[in-house]
Amino acid sequence: MKSDFHQYKKSGMILADALKLAEEITEPGIELIDIAEKVENFIRNQSAQPAFPVNISINEIAAHYSPVVNDDSTIPEGSIVKIDAGVSVDGFLTDAARTFIFDDKWTKMKLLAETALENALKAIKPNDSVFIVGEIIEKTIKKDGYKPIVNLSGHLMTRYSLHGGVSIPNYKISNEARDDSHRFIPGNVYAVEPFVTTGAGKVFDDKNMTIYRHYRDFKKNEIPEEVEEIYLYMKQSFCNLPFSWRWIYNSGFSLKQIERAKEVFLSKNIVHGYPVLVESEFAPVTQAEETIYVNENDIVILTNTK
Repeated sequence: MKSDFHQYKKSGMILADALKLAEEITEPGIELIDIAEKVENFIRNQSAQPAFPVNISINEIAAHYSPVVNDDSTIPEGSIVKIDAGVSVDGFLTDAARTFIFDDKWTKMKLLAETALENALKAIKPNDSVFIVGEIIEKTIKKDGYKPIVNLSGHLMTRYSLHGGVSIPNYKISNEARDDSHRFIPGNVYAVEPFVTTGAGKVFDDKNMTIYRHYRDFKKNEIPEEVEEIYLYMKQSFCNLPFSWRWIYNSGFSLKQIERAKEVFLSKNIVHGYPVLVESEFAPVTQAEETIYVNENDIVILTNTK
């Protein structure tokens, strides 16, 4: 367990520094692809790998937007920008997010997400139920007239898996609906991530997808030979963690090759796509997220180096 903690601590420190870099370079007018690739390359230069493509979610987009190949979109004036990134150190994962605002009218929403997270983290104790987090987050956010997003949650992480089977809710769940086994178990890591909105407090799946994951191996003769090279690169490079086709393009494959592989892999359910998540009333969203490691007697916030 001590060696695991060392790896998680390294992962979290790299991620905290990567998000500081994101803060330094994010400003209105900068291209999203520039932010993402600078942050992802920073992670790679620390002898680590991105645990997933950097999410840059603007205004009503809550999560899962990452720049695509040749993406020319930029940070708008007056916007809310959530940057969510992850680091893998030999499969030991951390996940964290920061909100950056470019209009003072969003200050309260930004601070509220951070306060909800801070209040929740202060209350967590080893072996406590994860459901205490939802109560605290909802109470913190709603007392100021805002809403948490109820169909987004924090999560247990295991080696090479961002979602380890335990969700950490952002709202109070009834006693009857609680699973008593869902606790903060010593030796485990968890991401806690409240989202704040002025809207309905739910997200929907947009038709757009920018993040993908290898879902299953293909069977003999199931895919054409011309896409096998991309398949092998994907399988060997990403360890079943989420990826961007932009990464495959940057490795030297052509857009034509990538589009063909994407068509084949999605149609045969070899690759799974994650829809961009949008607030259901197209209302603005803020987010704060940290990864914690649970010890026998306390917790350690891995992704905040303040």
